[in-house]
Amino acid sequence: MAFKLNKSTVLSLESPESLFRDIKTKKIPGPLADQADLWREYQDKAIDNPDVALQLPTGGGKTLAGIVLAEWRRLKFGERVVFLCPTRQLVNQVVEQASGKYGIKVHGFTGAKSAYDKNSAAEYLNCERLAVTTYSSLFNSVPFFDSPQVILLDDAHAAEQYIAKMWSLSVERFEDTHRPLYESLLSVLKPAIPATDVERLANPDMGRDLHWVEKVPTPIYHTLIPELVGVLDAHVLAPGYPVAEHRFVWSAIRDHLDACHFYLGAGSMLIRPLLPPTNTHGPFAGAKQRIYMSATFGAAGELERITGRRRIERLHAKASWDRQTIGRRYFLFPQRSLSDDEQMTLCAKMMTRAGRTLVLTPDGRRERRFREFVEKNLHFPVLGSGH
Repeated sequence: MAFKLNKSTVLSLESPESLFRDIKTKKIPGPLADQADLWREYQDKAIDNPDVALQLPTGGGKTLAGIVLAEWRRLKFGERVVFLCPTRQLVNQVVEQASGKYGIKVHGFTGAKSAYDKNSAAEYLNCERLAVTTYSSLFNSVPFFDSPQVILLDDAHAAEQYIAKMWSLSVERFEDTHRPLYESLLSVLKPAIPATDVERLANPDMGRDLHWVEKVPTPIYHTLIPELVGVLDAHVLAPGYPVAEHRFVWSAIRDHLDACHFYLGAGSMLIRPLLPPTNTHGPFAGAKQRIYMSATFGAAGELERITGRRRIERLHAKASWDRQTIGRRYFLFPQRSLSDDEQMTLCAKMMTRAGRTLVLTPDGRRERRFREFVEKNLHFPVLGSGH
């Protein structure tokens, strides 16, 4: 009996569109007009640009457009490619879509880098598979992804907190491990800011002060820098200090406090630069190209401010550029007409009807309050921010 040799599938690398056409295992017939237009625009105008933003309307298929483009660059140019998502859940979702719908095998990386699958890590490093991971996996002091050649940033318009977190020192009054540092910083601020602001920091009323935000005036802040350095050094650099994140951030901003701002909120303090200094972060700045996927570019210069890049080339899908679109979202603002108890009752009814709910809170105190309400009144299982 003659042996039959399996012939490997030959993929056209003439364009992202031809590559996707040749993938036999995909479960969808082909790209939408917007997606194909965006790939052509990219090839014609921005294939060698260091920073490129690609806009597709909400529901326009950014994930497919980004994954196919990433796979095309990996195969055509032999590049290490990283696809960034805001959360672990979205990483898992992208991996599932890429493999299950698009016929593109990718590796997802979440959790501690010491737990990464060694074979998957080796395939990424050897440019044999593209990596899908979170923003925090790249924007940290010692990332595993230390030399990507191409980076795709999904939902880039909403990624500010994930990018800036590496240079943002946040101290919370209601976090037990933060409290000693919070009190010491308050003692430095007390002589320099209005008494009403001191009271809001010392004894915040989460009803009255919920939306209060203030910035320490820059001239006053600069006079406080020597004292702030002393306080932060004494706490953060002390042996056994329990907040590891503070140590990493403090090492990044300590010698550059004059380029930072000091923000205040109800029971919260934040020191961070106005623009994240991403040019100082080798894994990001050293990439050959950064591709920003977005449903909206925002106001002029907003994407540059979020990412710390000087100039980003913007591309739109020609097919949809003249169409107005809205997202499939329904917003409610119950605080405009309901009391706190009525708002919680409304939330309970909606959560019961939905069956699965994501709740976002500004701080840990309100997270715990909402968790207790759900567990007591609805008896639903609750996963916290650490899961």
